[in-house]
Amino acid sequence: MNEEANLTQGTEDEEEEVLERLIPEEDDDTPPPDRADRVKPIFDLLKADKVEINFDDIRTNFNRLWQYEDGDDLPEDEQHLLTVALFIYLAHLALDDFNIHTVKARGIVTQALTEWTREETEKQVAEEKASDNPFKTFVDNGEARMDAMYSWRGFLRDTKKATDKNWDFKMKKCWFHSFFIRYGRVDFIESACDFDRIPWKAREDYVDLKLSNTFSKLGSFCQFKYSPAK
Repeated sequence: MNEEANLTQGTEDEEEEVLERLIPEEDDDTPPPDRADRVKPIFDLLKADKVEINFDDIRTNFNRLWQYEDGDDLPEDEQHLLTVALFIYLAHLALDDFNIHTVKARGIVTQALTEWTREETEKQVAEEKASDNPFKTFVDNGEARMDAMYSWRGFLRDTKKATDKNWDFKMKKCWFHSFFIRYGRVDFIESACDFDRIPWKAREDYVDLKLSNTFSKLGSFCQFKYSPAK
């Protein structure tokens, strides 16, 4: 029992050291504004056997990191990315406290993100399937969504082709890749990649994807090649 307690305490101490490194101590003791409602709906969907996460701890750390990243001053698209990234980061740390390995935790984290986006995704899929050409509608609407949420400054996205037969684009930068390198957790980059694959997973019956992703291996590009499912 003492060994387990020491292990848990050691993990908590390591997490606190990371947070202290990321967020230097300041003289002002004023608590940061509470922005945790941004991430609570996703944590409410995080399900794992015999795991009860203390959201008060999540709230404290989320607010500290949100303030550190000047979240309130970011544009809307980057606030969305920051919310997802901090969820991935804090969820992995919380699951690690229960000795859930990163690979297994990734599935739990991705499932929560899938549920969080399900309602909007299902609306999109229904609209696409109701059209004369579901794949073309996916491409047309997807281009607009990508422009809105995956900005040039964050991803350097270059569309090679966007037709009723192919949607091919390359990202020469990845906001998530840079974020997790800064936080010293490159092992969490793959969880962000899984988040980016959620839209395709919901459309596997009419969309194929060939993905060349080097960011998770600390590479320099990611290429998505969508085509109609055969």
